[in-house]
Amino acid sequence: MMKKNFRFFDNRQKYLLFVTTTNEKNVIADNIHPYIKKIKPTKPALKIFDAGMGDGSLLMNVMRQSHQEHPNIPLLVSTKEVSMEDVRLGLEKLPDRFIEHKNTVFIISNLHYAEAADLQSNNPIKQKKINWKYVKLKGNSSIDFANQLRTLNSFLEKNWQIERAPKTGNPTYKTPSVLVIYRDDQEFVLSDIIPSKSKSSNKFDLIIASQPYRSRISAEKKAKYVINPMINALAPKGRLIVVHAAGKDPANKIIKKIWPKENPFPSLKNEITKYLKSSLSSEELKRLKFLDKKIIRCQLRALPNEIQGGIATSVIFSAWNVATYVNQIDDYKVLDAEKLQKYQNIVSSVVNKNNGLYFNNEMFMIERK
Repeated sequence: MMKKNFRFFDNRQKYLLFVTTTNEKNVIADNIHPYIKKIKPTKPALKIFDAGMGDGSLLMNVMRQSHQEHPNIPLLVSTKEVSMEDVRLGLEKLPDRFIEHKNTVFIISNLHYAEAADLQSNNPIKQKKINWKYVKLKGNSSIDFANQLRTLNSFLEKNWQIERAPKTGNPTYKTPSVLVIYRDDQEFVLSDIIPSKSKSSNKFDLIIASQPYRSRISAEKKAKYVINPMINALAPKGRLIVVHAAGKDPANKIIKKIWPKENPFPSLKNEITKYLKSSLSSEELKRLKFLDKKIIRCQLRALPNEIQGGIATSVIFSAWNVATYVNQIDDYKVLDAEKLQKYQNIVSSVVNKNNGLYFNNEMFMIERK
């Protein structure tokens, strides 16, 4: 069942509604931008890893920022995503990136956090079957690139399938797969950063881990499965930026009024940092710097006339989705609450009191010295 899973696997409709009705992706990108400015790239490229691409909205913004700050430096962007639908959405957003920043290598895999930076499965049987596909984009227009990327749908359908892990029951890749995408006319310039099966490992200047795990799991599991592997993938002076929902906001108030005993956020930055400092070796800790956290406020997008003078049904529906999505309430609980219908008055009351709906994310950083 979902409540046992390590990873929070989204209900598809809820996720897409959340992305399109909130400003979360833009707000997180705005808060990452100052750290893009501070990067001092070293040869052969500026290297960025996104620990969970989702639909690509956040990553595309980060790529735009990278071009603005470092327009002439080769860019290697690597990411992971187990959802075939999200990979499709991400690829649809890519063509313009290859027009604006020609010397880009874009890599996407379906591997686990502990494997994705090195582009190798830790399962020797699966590693032997790894799909490694190069896509060399030809032409010089975004429609040329879009048409070529669209042809990858059949590859995704065949190679991005998932199965249940025998021990945990978590969804995992059936066959490890890697896509390496770049412009054919830039191959000579990018030859030093295009990965191969025999030379696939990388260390990164910036790693983004935005909402990468189920909020209710322990600090130990968050560190073990996500944060530690990402720390290991940092280059010297590299920074890992972690963003996760933090509660203490109107979205959480809605949940508390319906499910008073729910505690969606038991292990935040302080608990994670405490665990890392107690579990990592003293030598490793000397090489790390833990930077202060900050709270990022994100909002439901709603027009003023949808809230004032009687809240629109669409706003109640969207706000309810935001509250249950951010607080990671299991689908069966949401369905039970919707049958009773009392949630509508609660949502309406909270939205009206706050003249809208906002929710808090916590952002913190770990830097490799």
